[in-house]
Amino acid sequence: MSESAPAPEPAAEPGTTFVQVALNLPLRREFTYRLPPGVTARPGNRVRVNFHGRALGGVVTSVAAVCDLPAAKVKPIEAVLDGDLTLPDALLRLAEVMAQTYGCSLGEALDALLPAVAKRRGQRRIPHLEVQAPPDLARQAVHELEDKHQEQSRVLRTVLEYGGPMPVLDVRRRTGTSDSPWQTLVKHGLLKRVLIAEQLEELVPAIEERAVRHELNAHQQRAVDTVAHSIAARTHRTFLLHGVTGSGKTEVYLRILELVREQGRSGIVLVPEISLTPQTVGRFASRFPDVAVLHSGLTSAERGRQWQRLLQGKAKVAVGARSALFAPVQDLGLIVVDEEHESSFKQDSTPRYHAREMAIERGRLEQAVVVLGSATPTLESIGKARRSVYELLTLPERAGAGRLPKIVVQDLRSEPKELRRQGVVLSRTLLVMMQERLAAKDQVLLFLNRRGYSPVLLCPGCGDAVKCDACSVSMTWHARRGRLVCHWCSHEKRRPEICPTCQHAGMHELGVGTERLEQAVKDRFPDAIVARMDADTMAERGAHERVLAAFRKRHIDVLIGTQMIAKGLDFPDVTLVGVVSADTGLFVPDYRAAERTFQLLHQVAGRAGRGEKAGTVVIQTFCPDNYAVEAAARNDYDAFVQQELVFRKLAGYPPFARLLRVLAESRHEAEAQQLLQQAVTPLRGMAGVDVLGPAPAVIARVKEHWRWHMLVKCYQPASFAAAMAAIGTVEDLATRTCRITLDVDPGSLM
Repeated sequence: MSESAPAPEPAAEPGTTFVQVALNLPLRREFTYRLPPGVTARPGNRVRVNFHGRALGGVVTSVAAVCDLPAAKVKPIEAVLDGDLTLPDALLRLAEVMAQTYGCSLGEALDALLPAVAKRRGQRRIPHLEVQAPPDLARQAVHELEDKHQEQSRVLRTVLEYGGPMPVLDVRRRTGTSDSPWQTLVKHGLLKRVLIAEQLEELVPAIEERAVRHELNAHQQRAVDTVAHSIAARTHRTFLLHGVTGSGKTEVYLRILELVREQGRSGIVLVPEISLTPQTVGRFASRFPDVAVLHSGLTSAERGRQWQRLLQGKAKVAVGARSALFAPVQDLGLIVVDEEHESSFKQDSTPRYHAREMAIERGRLEQAVVVLGSATPTLESIGKARRSVYELLTLPERAGAGRLPKIVVQDLRSEPKELRRQGVVLSRTLLVMMQERLAAKDQVLLFLNRRGYSPVLLCPGCGDAVKCDACSVSMTWHARRGRLVCHWCSHEKRRPEICPTCQHAGMHELGVGTERLEQAVKDRFPDAIVARMDADTMAERGAHERVLAAFRKRHIDVLIGTQMIAKGLDFPDVTLVGVVSADTGLFVPDYRAAERTFQLLHQVAGRAGRGEKAGTVVIQTFCPDNYAVEAAARNDYDAFVQQELVFRKLAGYPPFARLLRVLAESRHEAEAQQLLQQAVTPLRGMAGVDVLGPAPAVIARVKEHWRWHMLVKCYQPASFAAAMAAIGTVEDLATRTCRITLDVDPGSLM
């Protein structure tokens, strides 16, 4: 008896439309769905689909009338989430380039392009948390909860410090917690969950942040005129604007943007730090009435409002940090990347893109001009400019009345032994200069790139430091909070009265943080008004703007801060800048340590002497002979680059090679090591490729997970492509208990 023929697969109904959907999953393919009758969708629309029993959001990448799959196996989409929300075609193409370049899925790349509120249909009321209990009772509860319910204590304190309704997503991000702690606090009446409606709002700059129109000097005018030719021709070109600190780069950006707006086109301005955003936004908003701001300091609702204004064409200029690159502006004509050397332009989660590189790619896709600005360009950027890949524009002198400051290097080895033993905070030279400046009613900036009171709490008996239980790092002592804090996992604990190892009574505070520096300044200058800007003091909403406005109005005499005060800020009455420790980042086990030290010293030195008054910079260091410190003291960028290139070439690091880093994280160290051994196998012996590792990461354990990594050096574009092909699906190695991360052009090797 012959077998019956299999039943034919049912054909699709006439007029059926199929769509390819990219999902935010580490799967490098799109998935086919069909549109229900009467439903339409376009590439760039957000949709909700059923994926293995889960409802997931995705983005439509293409629409077709035919499909190779059997119609019965093609599921319908559940909903078009917002028919009015369509990603521009240029952003869809940018996402494709990002996925290919950085080894992520298209869905992951597209997800990065959309703000949170754009990912949920009808999200017009955003959940926030506010303090329900009286402030005194809430503060008491923070201390009572600390021992047994630390996460609840951390959440409650964070909302208290914020000073108003705080978005739930921001609470979770800042405290590193889940929903459970805040839900328990709401249940017990300490917090209250409220829904706050979003609205479209215009951005009104503060008067003190307005940009006064200055006459351009010859160098500035030459830079503007050069870029103007590309703008007039509507052609893509990348320019590197290398200008000394205070040379008027912002005014050049403004003039170039004016030319773009005269054509009716749009612009994007990227700045690296949230602290720079108020001042930069104010300057651009004072010249252009249609500015939208996008940065991580905004709530989700605020970001959504600005994003919608850009999408609707109500705003033509987007200013903000890294994610502003994806602003849905129409007819893009200019992208400015200010302080292009900054590490914050590199995303540290999937997709791990670099905003500078993707800005250039978006400019190419949309025939827009890209201007990269910096006083200390990266070695990669200056190299491309010297090879004519970028066009180099220079501003070699300060604009207006500003003069480059006098720089004094203070060798801390010459300080008294008693001070060195305790940890030198303020040298004798810096103290004398501060006394003189404060007596003259000038302002002082003190820079220290380390928050907290003391980075190490050490037992003087056995020499053991207090370490985090979940990470292989020392905990930082925060005196104002009265807690030891891990800066990697946010874990906190009380200060031990005796050493847990040898039972020695009393612990020694080793090293200096901004909190200890603040106390030292207040003790030495009790009549001075002192303020501190770091991640601890800036937790309250609007704190950045308030402190900077007060400093501008001269209500603050001494401003102490981390790198958030080191660059971009322009205060004409600052005549003294003190770098409390130039060595903080110099000996970090990272090939960029010297470059970042030079850049930071050069940038912070540039905060002095920006007005008519002469400025002085004091750099305190135990290593005055280090080439990065010496070059910064002489304001000699070229000398530093020349020396650093020698070391990079010998070691085979960028710009002479391109790097890939693969990181494995698991609760079981052997598993992380084993999976990396599998990942490295296809790379062994590959031409033009060197592999370092696998080896334990510098920080070998974080959040109870062991970390192993390997570094792949690729010396040619072909070898980079071959290495990416070999490890491009590295996620396939991951298991339920071990996470694998691929980082292209890593910003840090820690």
